[in-house]
Amino acid sequence: MIATVKQLEKPKFAPWVVRNAEPRPDWWLVRPGEITAACESVKRGRDEVIATTPGNYPVHAVFYGDFSEPAPQTNWSAGSSSTNNSSYFRRAGLPPTVVWCAGIHGAEAESVAFAVNLIELLEHGHDLLGRKHDKLCELLQHYRLIVVPCVNMDGRSISPDHLHGVPYEEFRRVSQGVWLDGSLIGWLGSKEYFPLPLDRVAYPGGYPNADGFNIMHDACPGHIRTAEAKALLRLVERYSVDFVLNAHSCEGAPALLAPSEFNYRTHVERGQRASDAVNTALFRAGLRPDPGVGFPPGKQVNLNNLFSLASGALALTLECTVWNNLSFEQTLD
Repeated sequence: MIATVKQLEKPKFAPWVVRNAEPRPDWWLVRPGEITAACESVKRGRDEVIATTPGNYPVHAVFYGDFSEPAPQTNWSAGSSSTNNSSYFRRAGLPPTVVWCAGIHGAEAESVAFAVNLIELLEHGHDLLGRKHDKLCELLQHYRLIVVPCVNMDGRSISPDHLHGVPYEEFRRVSQGVWLDGSLIGWLGSKEYFPLPLDRVAYPGGYPNADGFNIMHDACPGHIRTAEAKALLRLVERYSVDFVLNAHSCEGAPALLAPSEFNYRTHVERGQRASDAVNTALFRAGLRPDPGVGFPPGKQVNLNNLFSLASGALALTLECTVWNNLSFEQTLD
């Protein structure tokens, strides 16, 4: 006889409220309902729900370009080792495929705000501020684009709309959470658990999903735990993705991080060149205090590494900023 075990209900956490927070602009749309509405309203693109979170929120992906090709007849691992790797790559004539992946950490709303504005731009020719961005629109015509505006809808649902200008400790509380005794879990402390023991926290932060998993580190081959990570990896493999821009936020200067050294040598070299170029551009635009170039490859292992294994894609992390004395509009830029 098989014993029936009553499943324990997951702890419920109220959204964190930042006292005296600056009101968000009207165009800063980052709540789960707003994200879903933006995705479901697309006409020029195609909206698809690729996963459902433990908290029962949909994870949307919006496609721009021709994605009508059949599924590859092989996977990247086999195809890249064969005599004809076109058996994995999409048909000739289709442009490179880029994924903009936002909100893996739900408290980090900056990239989510951009993703919703990007969808508005691609749908209507202007962002939610009414700005046209003709050069960006022209550049995007050279790619197939998949926008995943918020991966961690669970974390987003209990996080503030922004952390613009908050003190360092408040940023850590909202991001990685608070233990029952009131002490900070912390950026490194949160990674000592997988999943975070939710029965021991007063607030889990927006880092993990409703099951306590940090999706960015759901990266153990053969033991992927979350529906969100599985869906992203399937998406990257299915459409032979070339580049994943994985957007996060930090309390320091914005930066495109150097790639992990656990990668193809070509990707490490390309990633470092891209990092230097983007960080120099941010500096010249007055969005960071120094050029931020010459960073060595990192030693991190996370979901970006698995994106490379799923399709051969180059995957890089963009760190937006929650303050750094920038306005909301500068943050969007």
